[in-house]
This record gives sequence, structure tokens and C-alpha cells, in this order.
Amino acid sequence: MKSINNSSIVLNRHPQGKACVEDFRLVNQPVASLKPGEFLVENIWLSIDPYTRPRLNPNITYVEPIKLEHLIQGETVGRVIQSKSPKYQVGQLVFAFTGWQKYCVLNEHDFMVYVLPDTTLPESVFLGVAGTPGRAAYFGINKIAKPKPGETMVVSAATGAVGSVAGQLGKIAGCKVIGIAGTEEKCRYAVETLGFDSCLNYNCKGLAKALAQECPDGVDVYFENVGGRVSAIVARYLNQGARVPICGSAALYDEGQDVDGNTLSQFYSSLPNAPESRFFLVTEWFNEYIDSIEWLIKAVESGQLHYRETITQGLEQAPQAFIDLLESKHIGKQLVRV
Repeated sequence: MKSINNSSIVLNRHPQGKACVEDFRLVNQPVASLKPGEFLVENIWLSIDPYTRPRLNPNITYVEPIKLEHLIQGETVGRVIQSKSPKYQVGQLVFAFTGWQKYCVLNEHDFMVYVLPDTTLPESVFLGVAGTPGRAAYFGINKIAKPKPGETMVVSAATGAVGSVAGQLGKIAGCKVIGIAGTEEKCRYAVETLGFDSCLNYNCKGLAKALAQECPDGVDVYFENVGGRVSAIVARYLNQGARVPICGSAALYDEGQDVDGNTLSQFYSSLPNAPESRFFLVTEWFNEYIDSIEWLIKAVESGQLHYRETITQGLEQAPQAFIDLLESKHIGKQLVRV
């Protein structure tokens, strides 16, 4: 069989502050021949995620850092094009954690691989609204926030892949939902398409005053995605018994420090009226993945959940797509069509 040449993106150097294109490098090498139990996937979609940024730092400990010259990690959706496994057939679409590359040889015993369920939706949704971002919102809301009708919920990074779903789940639960985003366009999208009650631009002066006006009865749930200045402002308005699911701390990722969920947990725990807060990973509920995916798919198909994708063409453009994501130039889920 004709050999296949694989393209992949590796870490060229550790970023100093903000990541730049030169921190990455495109490499090419032949794909190894399949062994029994293995199958070859040609990636179609690559997920670009903010949690990759701290892994580019050499001194991080709460997750494994990516070493120099090693593949940048990431989730993908691809098609099986060769197989020596009875479990995976040529032509099947699969979700996998293959990284920033065109092709990947997988083993039938690999942990994070599954065949995509049937749906009329584009397969890209399994990296966004029905993928890890959607599940993060789903579990953060249902397992930690547990919103009640009539409560007030605030969501940071409100138009991102996670925040957009979290806010909509808050509305489904009967909450008043206020988003926080970085542009007027994003704020309009949150209100007009996602159904938020309002959305505040954190780049405008007077965020604290605007939040106080929108939340006259305080904040019962804060879905935390960013940390930093925004969190310090929201914290002023948290009610007694408030809940804060901590999904991310994007504002801190460029500092090069060992930033993990404890950084924000310690901040919230130090507040005089400390809310119930904790950092979480979607893998805590791995045994509920199937149920969560089914619910999210049905919610999108029925029109309960809306989503948007920002798509970049070509694997070689993945570094720029990643930088655009970190600079909040996207709306919804940032993807690369490989």
C-alpha cells in the first residue's frame, strides 16, 4: 500500500508571555504501518482550546506540559481510512484525542476514542456544543451550580464554546442570565441569538456599575471561565449561598506561572461571604458522557440550544487560530478544518 505522509504541528519553543506563531513548527513524516488492533484516522476537524495554553509552559504541574518538539495536543473528529481492528471499520467517523495532525494511528484499546452517534447535525458539533465544551457547561451547571428558577446567573466568556452553552442552560433552568464578553458584537449575539437577558462588554468602562444595575438582587451562580479582573468584580455581588463552578482561568494563562483551579478556588474561599466553589474537569463524570452527549444533541436538534463556530482552513493555520482564540477574536467554538 502506498505510504502516507503525515503533517503535524509541534512545540518549537516555550512562549514568553503571549503565544505567537513562531512558538510552533510544522513537520512532516511517514505514517507507520498498521499493526493488528490498530486503525488509521484521517482528521477532518481539529478543536482549538484555551486550556492548551498553560500546557505550553515548562513549569506547569497540574497537567502534563507539552515538551519541545512534541505534538500539540487536541481533540479531533476524523474518518477511519485503514483498519486492522474488528472494532473500527473503514468509513466510520470517530472522536479522538489525536492532536494537531493530519493522520493518526490509533489502537482499538485507546481510552478516548468513540464512533460518532447518528445525527443530522454536522460532525463538528462533537468538538463543540456536543463535545467537551458542551459537556463542561452541562456538568458544571448540573453538578455544581444547580441553578433554581428565579436565580441570577452570570457567565464570563459568555460567547465562547463553554460559556454560550452554560448561559443557555441557565435560561432553560429558569434563571436570569447576564453574560460578560469582550465586544459589542459578542454581546448582541449573546442576547439576540443565545437568549441571555443581557450581556456586558468587559472592555467598556463602568463594568462594576453596569453589573450592579443588571443584578440588583445579587448573583447566585457565577460560571467562571476567565479569572482576573472580571472575577474580582463579579465577586463583589455574590450572594450568600452562591455557587461558582470554575471551568477555566483564561486571563491568567499567559503569566507563565503554575496556574490551576486552586488559584481561583483560593480566591473565592478567601472572600468574607465565600461561595461554594470548585475547579472541575469533565472527566470526573466520564461514565455519564453518553447520556450528556445524547441530551446535548437532542437540545440542539430541537432548537433549545444554539451554537456558532469560527472555522479556520488548513492544519498549517492552527497556530494562528490558537492565537486568535486566546485574543478572543472568535465567537463560539474555534475549529480548524484540517
